[in-house]
Amino acid sequence: MKRAAAAALALAMSLGSGAVLAEVDQATIDAVKQLWEQQQKAFDAHDLDGVLATFVDTDEIILMGTGPGEHWVGRDEVRDAFSHFIKQFDAHTMDTKCTDGVGSAQGDVAWFTAVCSFTDSKDGTPRSFVANLSAVVVNQDDRWRFHTMHYSQLTGGDQAVSQATSQ
Repeated sequence: MKRAAAAALALAMSLGSGAVLAEVDQATIDAVKQLWEQQQKAFDAHDLDGVLATFVDTDEIILMGTGPGEHWVGRDEVRDAFSHFIKQFDAHTMDTKCTDGVGSAQGDVAWFTAVCSFTDSKDGTPRSFVANLSAVVVNQDDRWRFHTMHYSQLTGGDQAVSQATSQ
């Protein structure tokens, strides 16, 4: 798949993107974008039921973080993880913009990666951070849902250097 076409699905995750993929139909791109927006809206509102509604109806879902022990398997563990995450920011203050990434789909499975910039606030103090995201979504009962999500965020030490600037 051409690099530009591969990036379109990931770029479709960012709000306002109108990217079109030749290899992946527009309906799939729109549905996955809508799923991402639905999850972010529920997360921002601290709506755990809304967040969980964006995952497939199985106990085989997984959410992964960056470090050792940062993996949650099954609906109960994923719910518990998000219940802790929502305590880390004030409701209705989160904004997410995703860019650089790739993605594709085949049949009832789609996948994407993206670099996402987040802004929010905690106790009224504005914050911002960048996280890498990868996800697998599946079409279950004619609705796209997350199966696997992985967020990775640098939490200490020196800022990461891009591959292009380190050469």
